Amino acid sequence: MYKFIKDENLIQKIISSFHDYDNFYFVSKFYDGFINNHLSYIWNENQIQFFSACLIECFINLRKEKLIHRDIHFGNLVLDNKEYLNLIDFHTAMNYSFKNDHKLDIIGSPELCAPEMINRLEYDYNSDYYRLGSMIYYIIFRKNPNDLRREKNIKEIKININDAKNYSLSCIDFINKLIIFEKSKRIGYNSIDELINHSFFKDFNWKQFFNKSMTSPFPKIQRTSLSLCNKNFSVSKTIAINANISKNLNLKNKIIAYDNINDQIINQIIKNAKDK
Repeated sequence: MYKFIKDENLIQKIISSFHDYDNFYFVSKFYDGFINNHLSYIWNENQIQFFSACLIECFINLRKEKLIHRDIHFGNLVLDNKEYLNLIDFHTAMNYSFKNDHKLDIIGSPELCAPEMINRLEYDYNSDYYRLGSMIYYIIFRKNPNDLRREKNIKEIKININDAKNYSLSCIDFINKLIIFEKSKRIGYNSIDELINHSFFKDFNWKQFFNKSMTSPFPKIQRTSLSLCNKNFSVSKTIAINANISKNLNLKNKIIAYDNINDQIINQIIKNAKDK
């Protein structure tokens, strides 16, 4: 099934990288706006399904790069010219394959964090899946499933079908399996195929979706200059040099994660910066 994914995937595109005396800069593809512009109304099930499919494609590509994003939330999801969701902002991403990386840090929006992250237990790709479940929960109920800023506020959450009568049993089951606290029981723990093959997507045309020929259920929103994407992507060159970036794999990986197209460009920028 993954063979249908086009090279034009739903991960942020970095077009170019350069630097001045103080910073590294990353020039990104232009995006039309943030998905949170659509949070002013209640979504139907088709929109939740399409939203989930976009994140699942992102998860597939993240796993190819061995990356955990760690900060997936509405503010890091933007819409392209076809109104497909794209994942941006990789400055907290972590390469899961690095044996010396610390996988116990609490990263990103705490209200969406996976319980294992809040409890400072080792986490993996599955922690990103919990965030998908938290966002869908918010879309339906307009509140987060947990206040995960403090360990004492964590509790097992399960949606009752009577609390979400406008949504199908398969939709509710999909969410419940994403927000399971024990990561080994969470959907996707064994394989990303568990998400794709869930009954929620029984009639979903994955081939059409991956080929980007499916019409997005999100209508175009007339953008103002203030609602356009204007995130500033830069990394302090001074901090990078002072941390001896050539030996600090964590910091080096954060910079390279911005540009998953060509890390050779980033390495050259680092070399040039150190030679100054």
